[in-house]
Amino acid sequence: MSSMTFVILFLAIAFFSLILVSFVNQRQMRRRLITRQVHQLKRKVAELEELTVSVDPLVEDSVIVQIINDEVIDLIRTMMQLSPESYYLEANLNNALELKESFSESRRQREIYRVQNSDAAIARSQYLLNEAGRIIRRRQTKGMLEVSQMEAYIQDLAWAHLMVGVASTIAQGHRAVSRGDVLQAHAYYKKAQQIAMQTTNPDDRRHQLIKEISELMNGRRKALSRNLMPETQVNPIETETRPPQINRVAGESQPE
Repeated sequence: MSSMTFVILFLAIAFFSLILVSFVNQRQMRRRLITRQVHQLKRKVAELEELTVSVDPLVEDSVIVQIINDEVIDLIRTMMQLSPESYYLEANLNNALELKESFSESRRQREIYRVQNSDAAIARSQYLLNEAGRIIRRRQTKGMLEVSQMEAYIQDLAWAHLMVGVASTIAQGHRAVSRGDVLQAHAYYKKAQQIAMQTTNPDDRRHQLIKEISELMNGRRKALSRNLMPETQVNPIETETRPPQINRVAGESQPE
């Protein structure tokens, strides 16, 4: 074998070695990228699963939680395409599909409960409702929802957003009534009314809500109508003390 042939053979081996190394590196990089993407999607799925459970008692239309669960199903299927060897994803998909079926059952027991026990909890619930709205808007952009459907769901979320603040504050007033502290109850009811008055929510029930909160402060009613606040378990315990008349209140106490 001549020296020239040896050089050519050596260069050929080196060239093919470089190609092989590059191919292996690309496969490893692609595998790392897929693994990273799957981990990101897995974290997003966990967040959406928590969102589904958290939003369910806050909204009146159960279709909203079905839509969030549909987003979970789509993400799991994307993960299965990226990582078909991850067999645990099939179990996750089956769980999400079973949840979808349970959400679709018309006789499913649902309890609307928007009362939160702290400002932080109120802010957290309202944040989750905003997140649900973003998912609905995104799915409508992708053509998965009609514009009219999106608008109806967004309006329902907006009402829930308002009522998380109002119902939580009304519940504080009810607790004050049960303790016999009518001045603090009046202050909480006034705060709830201000929340309702300051919003631009177009729901027709807002006017009824404002009116009934005035009646709470005037002592003409003890609790809001069930169509406004179905959380009757927080209604005040029967006592001989009634909320004060507005015209008897010399100064408006503010909630602590």
